[in-house]
Amino acid sequence: MGGLKVYTVIPVKSLAGGKRRLAGILGRKQRETLTLCMLRDVLSTVLGCPKIEEAVVVSSDPEVLRLAGRLGAVALAEGGDHGVNEAVSRGIAYCVARGASLLLILPADIPLLSSLDLETLASLGLKSSLVLTPSLRLDGTNALLLKPPEILQTSYDADSFRSHLSAGRLRGLRVKVYLSGRVMLDLDLPEDLELFLRLEASRNTETYRYASEVLEAGVRV
Repeated sequence: MGGLKVYTVIPVKSLAGGKRRLAGILGRKQRETLTLCMLRDVLSTVLGCPKIEEAVVVSSDPEVLRLAGRLGAVALAEGGDHGVNEAVSRGIAYCVARGASLLLILPADIPLLSSLDLETLASLGLKSSLVLTPSLRLDGTNALLLKPPEILQTSYDADSFRSHLSAGRLRGLRVKVYLSGRVMLDLDLPEDLELFLRLEASRNTETYRYASEVLEAGVRV
C-alpha cells in the first residue's frame, strides 16, 4: 500500500440495546453473547490483516471495550449511545489524528469477513475516494472506505447505502461498489442467522459455534 495508512473503525452499540430483531429466537443474554462473538470474529480478521494499520472499536459499553482492548484493538469510549454516526465521527477524528490515509468503516455483525475482502477494499481505495459494500437487502452499508477519511459525512440511517452512494456521486467522487456475500451478510434478522448457519464458510467462526449450540438447545435466556 506504499505510504498509505489504512485504519478501521468499528462502531458497536451497547450490548443491552443491540440485536433486538433477533428477540424472537434468542433471549437478551444470548443476543449479547452473540454480539461479542461476532465482534471477536470481525476483529480476528481485521487485526490479522497486514494492510490494516490499526483497528478502532467505538462503543459506550464497557464489556465491548474490554474485549476490544484484550484482542489488540484501540478501545474508544463514547459517553452514551448517541447513534452510529456520532460513534463513527469519534473514530474518524482519532484516526485522522494518527495519520490515517484511508479509513474503512465496518459493522461488528459481519462474521464472514475475510482478509481477501479487506485487501480488495484497500486496493480499490487506491484509485477511488469512496468504496462501498451494501447489505444483502441493499439498504445498509456494510463497508465504507473513505480516502481521505473526512471526505464524506456518514449517514448511517435508513437506506444508508443509497444515501452514501448518492452523496459520493453528487460530490463528484470516484466511487466503487464492492460486492461480496461475506461482507453483505450481516446478522440482523432470524433469516440472516439461519442463512449464516447453512453456509460452509461459517463453520470456522466463533459466531457459528455459539449460535448453533444455542439454537439446537432451544432455550432462550
